[in-house]
Amino acid sequence: MRRIPLVCGGFLVVLGAVALIEALRMRDGWTGAPLMPLLVGATLAVLGLAHGRMPAVVIEWPDAAGARRVAAVVGWLALYVAVMPWLGFLLATALFALPLVRGLGGWSWPLSLATTAAIAAGSHVVFKHWLGMPLPPGLF
Repeated sequence: MRRIPLVCGGFLVVLGAVALIEALRMRDGWTGAPLMPLLVGATLAVLGLAHGRMPAVVIEWPDAAGARRVAAVVGWLALYVAVMPWLGFLLATALFALPLVRGLGGWSWPLSLATTAAIAAGSHVVFKHWLGMPLPPGLF
């Protein structure tokens, strides 16, 4: 069983090293372009090293209710991606986040709506304005 954390940790270290190498090879003209791959690569490498040092533990698989929740989130994510071209990034993100915030957070409706609005608006600012990614226009 000790082999599993070592193999997974080694895989993460290799994946992080590949990301770091590819980030350093980027020739984009914009100095900040390799920043995200560098951060992700370094994070993967550090987490891989830490994971390789962890003792092996027996992982309990989710019960039927937990498995249904995982399947529901995966299905909801697929639906989110499918409707984004028609609804647009902002509205689709809000509609995706609201049930997750309600279901996972256990908060009141006003707090859930405020959190959902913050998630949607924050994601929009990060992807559209900071990263300059073209987002599907849709309704918003």
